[in-house]
Amino acid sequence: MANDPNLIFPFNHTGVFTIGTGQPGAVTLKAILTVPHNSSIVSGHGTLTQPIAPPGLQGNTGFHGVVHTLGLGPAKQIYSLTGVPVPPALATTYVMQLFIALDGVWGTKGTATYSYLVGHHPPELPPIREITDAPVTVQWLLQE
Repeated sequence: MANDPNLIFPFNHTGVFTIGTGQPGAVTLKAILTVPHNSSIVSGHGTLTQPIAPPGLQGNTGFHGVVHTLGLGPAKQIYSLTGVPVPPALATTYVMQLFIALDGVWGTKGTATYSYLVGHHPPELPPIREITDAPVTVQWLLQE
């Protein structure tokens, strides 16, 4: 019973979201997002990485947005978030927008689409890039 993520507890819901394929050299976004009890407001922090050399990719983002549940057909939980660079700075890498669709309410899998700004980039590449339909896994934590 305690392991059933569909139960509603009188606690905040906090999850560790891992977004990406996990393939060598692929872009990965890891975020910790919290939804207060009886709320649809989401906030949190994320780190965008791409472990290739040089130059590699590293960016920290603060997130704020909303979460809603869609009940038509199989239940989905939709997160719509806006990001800001942490710390605030010009020419920094960060996630600008993040949309997550979880399979089920407080589900542990889903997909995400996000766009990010690359602070320092080669002139032949665009500064804003988009990742679509990236796999998402979530590990849910509880807090008071």
